[in-house]
Amino acid sequence: MFRCLALLTSFFLLPIANPSFAQDTTSVYFKTGSHKISAYSQSTLEKAFLNLDYTDLIEITFIGYSDSIGNIDSNQRLSERRAKAVSKATKGYLSSKISIITESKGELPRKVDSLSRRVDIVFRYNSLADINEKDTLIIQPDDPRCFFIDSYFEAYSNAKIKVNKKKKIVYLQVLNYPEFSSRKYYYVKNPSQPNAVAQRLNFKLETTGSLWWREKRLTATLPKDSYDKYGLFYLENPPCDGCKEQLFKKDTNVFSGTSINDNHFIMSVTQLKAKLFRPNMLQIRIPKEFMEENESYYAVKELWDGGTKSEKLSWETKRGKKKADYFYSKIKIKGAKSVSIASPQRTSHCRGRGGEPGLGYHGLPCGFKDGSPFPGEFFFTPGIHAFYHNDTVTAFVSVGAGYELKQHELAVNIGINHRLGLYYSGYYHFNFLDFSTMTNRMLDPWQKLGNSKFTTRIKVYAGPEFRSSYNKKYKSFSELNVHLGFSVAWNNGLNYYIQGGMARDLSNRINTGFYPYIQAGIRFRLNL
Repeated sequence: MFRCLALLTSFFLLPIANPSFAQDTTSVYFKTGSHKISAYSQSTLEKAFLNLDYTDLIEITFIGYSDSIGNIDSNQRLSERRAKAVSKATKGYLSSKISIITESKGELPRKVDSLSRRVDIVFRYNSLADINEKDTLIIQPDDPRCFFIDSYFEAYSNAKIKVNKKKKIVYLQVLNYPEFSSRKYYYVKNPSQPNAVAQRLNFKLETTGSLWWREKRLTATLPKDSYDKYGLFYLENPPCDGCKEQLFKKDTNVFSGTSINDNHFIMSVTQLKAKLFRPNMLQIRIPKEFMEENESYYAVKELWDGGTKSEKLSWETKRGKKKADYFYSKIKIKGAKSVSIASPQRTSHCRGRGGEPGLGYHGLPCGFKDGSPFPGEFFFTPGIHAFYHNDTVTAFVSVGAGYELKQHELAVNIGINHRLGLYYSGYYHFNFLDFSTMTNRMLDPWQKLGNSKFTTRIKVYAGPEFRSSYNKKYKSFSELNVHLGFSVAWNNGLNYYIQGGMARDLSNRINTGFYPYIQAGIRFRLNL
């Protein structure tokens, strides 16, 4: 019987004398003579507190009870220990602004003793009936004003559906950026009425989340039906006429589609790591607290050749106390310059810009013009080099320009050698091994996505090169070589390389046969 009643979580509205407050209650049940919370009950209790609306919560009271079996005094002490145990178990979820009270009531005779062995948790809220009239706007059906619906708000927020006084509400957690805290956001309070009331959304700055992802975020609540239909809007000049919305008009363009856009909130709590011997596979984990299991998430990779590639993520769970709070996934990062996490988000498309709305990565915002018509990447490379061939070492400085497309690279260089002779060359490289590494990859830690960059790009390449040197005092040459090379490049453009192979002087001025050569240098790559 107890297993069926290990934890009963049921919220209901209690009538109270003071109409300016409201309260909810939930109960935790115990075994006979025990104040220990089982692992199952602890897990379920955590989920209950994660689903609470903390926005207007001002006080929590833990009231302990016992059954009538045994001594009255010992039952009184047992009910006190139970109340303190539950209070301690939930302490990590509560801010210092919430008042905590523990009470012990002792014996509570009931026909079923298992229902008496419990702790009632009473949540006391400020009344939602208190409305600040100065934050209210009355919108008539013929109101000529235009409102800018902020469809990018979703990218920086996390929305959870909760129950407050038997009504479904949206509990918002928003990244604490000045753009959100300083702007006056409104929502439609009565979306089904002809004369709408727009209520300002008042944010609170609170610490939310569990474990390492606890941070100060902006929080607020609003009715679910209003959020689903209209989202949030503000009264500022929009970037273009196509994004103006005139509410309650026939041509109102509220949420006209869905686009896969970067989810900055999810990225703020994403961790990743990569194995040293699996350089092209990235492991990521995201707290379950902020995930929607039925939602689709994507890894969007910015490639070194200038393009982007996305893949849908599949999630798995792991056992263990430290692993159970996360969803895990893997991302192939071969050729990736950076990775972001994206999800489908509602968008209010500019009319006449970007075509029909639909599911696609990065819906075009107002005024945005996308890029280069070339699929690859042009670059400019000054550098310092030295090579050895035919028992001679030659150093030179050069400037170069090239073009890279996927695994192919083509470039020309011109410079001056240490004998003040003219030097020039052209090469083709095929990058048959190309991957990026992260900071501290050797240590293999979990890193936050926002702080983890693909700081090193490693290439192993092969290809032919033609080069020539002209100097009046020294022998010139026109050389063709085939070489194998290894290079390491950083995000700031600095590049070290070493390469070697077999060469042949086409002019027969330094050697009439094939000879080995080796070259190393430092280049600085600037993408154009």
